[in-house]
Amino acid sequence: MYEADISFINGKVYSMEREGEKFEAFSVRDGKILATGDNNKISGIHAAKTINLSGHTVLPGMIDCHQHTFNYAKTLLQADLKECVNITEVQEKLQALKNRGNIKEGWIRGFGFDEQKFPNQELPCRKKLDEVSRNQPVIITRYCMHICVVNSKVLELAGMDPSGDGVIRETDMKAILDMIPDPCPDKEAKKEILYDALKEMSSHGITGIHPIQGKFVGAPEYLNLYQELYEEGRLPERVYISFDEFPSFSMKTGFGNDYLKYGFFKIYSDGSLGTRDAALSEEYTDDPGNKGILNYSEEEITDLCKKAYEQDLQVGIHAIGDRGIEVAVNAMEKCYRKNPKKNVRFRLIHGTVMRKDLINRIKDLPIIVDIQPGYTSNTNIWWSADRLGEERLKYSYAWNTLKKAGIMMTGSSDAPVEPIDPFWGVWSVVMRQDENGRPNGGWRSEERLSVFDAVSLYTKNAAYSSFDENKKGTLTAGKLADFIVTDMDVFQTPGNMIKDIRVLETWLGGKKIYDIKEDGKNVFGQQ
Repeated sequence: MYEADISFINGKVYSMEREGEKFEAFSVRDGKILATGDNNKISGIHAAKTINLSGHTVLPGMIDCHQHTFNYAKTLLQADLKECVNITEVQEKLQALKNRGNIKEGWIRGFGFDEQKFPNQELPCRKKLDEVSRNQPVIITRYCMHICVVNSKVLELAGMDPSGDGVIRETDMKAILDMIPDPCPDKEAKKEILYDALKEMSSHGITGIHPIQGKFVGAPEYLNLYQELYEEGRLPERVYISFDEFPSFSMKTGFGNDYLKYGFFKIYSDGSLGTRDAALSEEYTDDPGNKGILNYSEEEITDLCKKAYEQDLQVGIHAIGDRGIEVAVNAMEKCYRKNPKKNVRFRLIHGTVMRKDLINRIKDLPIIVDIQPGYTSNTNIWWSADRLGEERLKYSYAWNTLKKAGIMMTGSSDAPVEPIDPFWGVWSVVMRQDENGRPNGGWRSEERLSVFDAVSLYTKNAAYSSFDENKKGTLTAGKLADFIVTDMDVFQTPGNMIKDIRVLETWLGGKKIYDIKEDGKNVFGQQ
């Protein structure tokens, strides 16, 4: 009779319970950690199989706490515009997609452009997309998903003025997005592209995801697809799925099992900082007279928050500008003060442009801030000072200030907005530089996080945000055996090299689901 299914020895196993706590070995039984300790202790446990880690580092599986998973899967079918540095490159990418021939009668789509990388920092326009095609509909979406640009054909189809500039913002986007034929019209096609995306995430050490439907920005999610993948034994992450619409029956947060749970209700308070739509209390420094927009009135946001709170749904509010954050915090505070339930965990999503008074209020409320570390590497660092000025920048992307205030934060990619690799996120908040090491010393280096705090964003903090801190997020006896093996020790690697860490193996519930030697193919049950 075996006491353990598998024992792992000769590793550097970081529990993530406390900074610096590590073991040489651990054992797994029935999908959970049975014991941790030195090689002698674990070798004394009779196991069906023993694996030598050969000195490699082991960490808890990574959890991405905010992503639009199905939208990410669909971007794999579009032209990738993230690296384009001018409109000509955008046109070339779209033309290459058009030339593939399988979308002749369909829409030509591109995702991920950032006009701040362009020489004149101006948004693309209708005329430039008309040069790609005047007869086929063409649409490109900014990386933030809060703005798109369309060609004349799309304007005609939408009944809009075809002589306009083709730039569509925020709530107006929905009418356009609803027109686009589904590139995966049947359920099986949807399921397969979703599965491909989930497998890719496994290769980056992701064992848990929080998919979030945003009908508001054309980002659907399909609960049944995850259910079927689970039933087929092909769900390689634990899923905590959330929606921006209320459930049709009296379901509350936590419904489901350890693989698939119903998550929170999402509200969109404001827009994006990059497009100058995030709601600010004072006008944009580089756009006098513009304070951004609230997507709903403060009263409407409060009513939505109250309805969700009373239905025992966890509430998550997208809020980027300080006015958007203020409205979100007001709503959460009103609900909580009036009816202070036990174990409340509000989610403030993004929380980018803070103020000191807002930080003081948040720290006194049960609010978790879901941050996107990638914002402090290649994208927002180059234009945020232009938008906000130096004074407001002081409390923007202020991750270390939030940490010192005792505010819980989680890490996420907001995929497809930022890269899905969690080690990219860890590198981003540890270094706050671009890939070329700029700016020297890091952008507002006082807001850098330690490596331990950065990894915690994706492990124990992430587990707490979905009420799972007693089940996962750290490698301790009794918790789920979700872990990864990496080629470098994140705690011993120079900061600028953290983004280069590669995952060798990913394990979920004691089963290997990714092995770099298998070239990324699904390896469920092959250990």
